Amino acid sequence: MSTNLQITELLSPDISDFDRLVVILKEAFAFQDGIVNPPSSVSRVDSAELQWRFDRDTVLVARDVANNGFIIGQVWIEQGVDDAYFYKMSVDPACHGRGIGQALINAALDHVAKAGRLTKARLHVRKELAGNIAFFTRCGFAITGEGNHPGFDAPTYVIMTRDILPQETLSIA
Repeated sequence: MSTNLQITELLSPDISDFDRLVVILKEAFAFQDGIVNPPSSVSRVDSAELQWRFDRDTVLVARDVANNGFIIGQVWIEQGVDDAYFYKMSVDPACHGRGIGQALINAALDHVAKAGRLTKARLHVRKELAGNIAFFTRCGFAITGEGNHPGFDAPTYVIMTRDILPQETLSIA
C-alpha cells in the first residue's frame, strides 16, 4: 500500500467532491454490467443522491496525498440500531491492487469502534461477484445470510458480517 494514502471522514464537501465520488462509483461498479441481476443501482447514482446520503450517513474517503489529495476511494457507513452497514465501497480502478480497499474497510471499522456503540459491521455483496466475496472474506467478514431484491424470489446477494473489536485501530489515517 502506498504511504501517500490518507483516509479521512469527508466533513465539508463541495459539489466537485460529490461529482468525483459518483465517477469512482460508476467506474468501479462498471464491471458488474451484464453480470448481476437486477442491475446495480449505481448506474442511477448522481451527486444529488450522494448529497442526500451525506446528510444522514458518514463517508470516508481515500486521498492520494502525492496527487494534491485527489479522492481515489470511498466507503459509506450507516450506523443503525444493531450494526454499522458499509456500502458503496469503491476504489478508482486505476488504483486497484494497492491495498486501498483493505485500508478503507479498516478505517471504517476503526471509525465505528471509536464511536463505541456498535459491535457488528454488515455489508451486502451480489452473489455473482465471487471476487468481491473473497475480498471481504479476507477483510474478516463471513457470509451470515442471504437477501433478495424486490421482485426476485431467489436470493440476489449475500449478507456478510464481522465483529468490530472495542477500540479497534486499524486505519492508517
